[in-house]
Amino acid sequence: MRPSADDLDSAVAAGVIDAGQAERLRAFLAGRAEAAPDALDAPDREDVRFVRGFHDVFMSVGLVALLAGLQLAMSALLPPQAMAAGMAAGAALIWALAEVFTRRQRLVLPSIVLATAFSIYAAMSASLALEGRELDDPLSAQAPWVATAALAAAAAFRLRFRLPFSTLLVAASAIGLGLALLGLHAEALLEQRWRELLLVLGLLVFGAAMTFDLRDPERRTLASDNGFWLHLLAAPMIVHALLSFVVADPASPTPSEAAVAVAILAALALVALVVDRRALLMSGLIYFGAAIGALITRAQFDSATIFALTLVILGVVVVALGAGWRPARRLALAPLPPSLRAAVPSSS
Repeated sequence: MRPSADDLDSAVAAGVIDAGQAERLRAFLAGRAEAAPDALDAPDREDVRFVRGFHDVFMSVGLVALLAGLQLAMSALLPPQAMAAGMAAGAALIWALAEVFTRRQRLVLPSIVLATAFSIYAAMSASLALEGRELDDPLSAQAPWVATAALAAAAAFRLRFRLPFSTLLVAASAIGLGLALLGLHAEALLEQRWRELLLVLGLLVFGAAMTFDLRDPERRTLASDNGFWLHLLAAPMIVHALLSFVVADPASPTPSEAAVAVAILAALALVALVVDRRALLMSGLIYFGAAIGALITRAQFDSATIFALTLVILGVVVVALGAGWRPARRLALAPLPPSLRAAVPSSS
């Protein structure tokens, strides 16, 4: 394992090596990385920080059990008119836990649990507070307020704790609020143009993700983590919207639909290679598998054989692309102008 920049700085601070030796060692290691860019120990630029050890997983399981049990206990013990206040109190408890586990201990996975639960508790508190109010259409009229509560909770968590995952919650809540308002005031538009809306929203989130990525092309700061979570949100929206234009039934596309779907997914794969984000590919795997299966059916195999061949082809494509990601990126970046290549992670 190669020493990190923090390791070298710590070694200098401890007097093990001097600053000049540290700089020469950095240059030496960088040269080795360039000479062998496809080595197995080359750094992964999508190295998202989830856990530092099993302690994080252990704490996350405990928090999920605690918060789920708390909600069930309140449902069983509190009268209906007190549930909104109970959920608000639960949100306050979650905030207090976040002060310990997120702000002080910097536990990422438990913080993701707490951020999600905080938004859920806030949204449920708003929903329960609105129950019994005289509204023209209770469900559609409540939705914007519930989404607003979730957005406010996610934004507050983001501002206080700077957790990258909370960026996804902010974006998702904002999208939910926008769709809720459309459903309330322009339901026909939402029903008729949902594909276009989904695509536009997905592209907006993708643009926000790229804003973070462009601030940190080498993926060394938390900006990269923010970008990762936004890519994870944008990818399924873009993939589903694009393919819904050409595929009537994703479970059983026609051969012509399957061919177009494969072409679209190939284009998305090229984008994924250029920006060095695999989320676009992951979101399209289900569609890709269905498309491959539809094309294989033309050979008139039985259903078991079609399923097996689809899995084999899908697995081969994913493994081959994963193993050859760096060479494939070099090919994808080669025809691009230098200014654009400089804005995305290098292929080495």
